[in-house]
Amino acid sequence: MSMSSPEPFYSLARRAGDLVFLSAFGPVNERMEVVGTSIEEQTAACMDAMGAALATAGADFGDLVCVDVFLKDLADRNGFNATYARYFSDRSRMPARRLYGAGDLFKGIRVEVTGIACRPLADPG
Repeated sequence: MSMSSPEPFYSLARRAGDLVFLSAFGPVNERMEVVGTSIEEQTAACMDAMGAALATAGADFGDLVCVDVFLKDLADRNGFNATYARYFSDRSRMPARRLYGAGDLFKGIRVEVTGIACRPLADPG
């Protein structure tokens, strides 16, 4: 399974057995235009896109096991964290996370998020 991208050289999500590998999601629309200006708006755009990609693989945020976050400015960490946390209803299942100060990102965006989810292909029960 692969979710197509507006770019021809990669997939937004790729399943390998029970694992779902996600491309990096930035706050851009299908025309590659930046969405939002604040870290909160841009984080929500990233997470919404990631959620849609997870759904195409039959997964959701509760299935994420590892997330990488790239911030243009580490001073945006608190704003990012506040928005990011809203996407996880069960705090005991929060994914492992790495956060990087990335400096220059695509089109000057403030944040980019990628991850790996684990969702069995079929429920054995």
